[in-house]
Amino acid sequence: MIDKLTPILENYLETIYNLEIKSDSEGVRITDVAELTSRSKASVNIAIKSLVKMGHINHERYGDIILTESGRAIGKDIAHRHAIFYNFLVKVLKVDETIADTEACQIEHSMSTDTVLKFKDFLCKYCREIEE
Repeated sequence: MIDKLTPILENYLETIYNLEIKSDSEGVRITDVAELTSRSKASVNIAIKSLVKMGHINHERYGDIILTESGRAIGKDIAHRHAIFYNFLVKVLKVDETIADTEACQIEHSMSTDTVLKFKDFLCKYCREIEE
């Protein structure tokens, strides 16, 4: 059994969280996750089984994917990290949005919580300064 979340599994939780928020419903379909991540349904199913074993989601065969409390917290945290780094890259460094999205996804998994918060503080101060 897997005991540690990999960046790939974190991305699945982030995707499920984002789909859940976007659709304003609790359940998410495997097809939607596969489309959004550009992965096959078979690959998504393998990841889903790992996340079920870890207790981050609930999923019955052919049913919707439902985040548990821990899965939702992780998905929300990763989505928040992504937004911070994406905005930093686009607003501060003026990186192309497509590139920024890809690179924010890579950065979000490797920074400590403390560093992420410092990036957020910097970004907030920077945005206030350019608005004045």
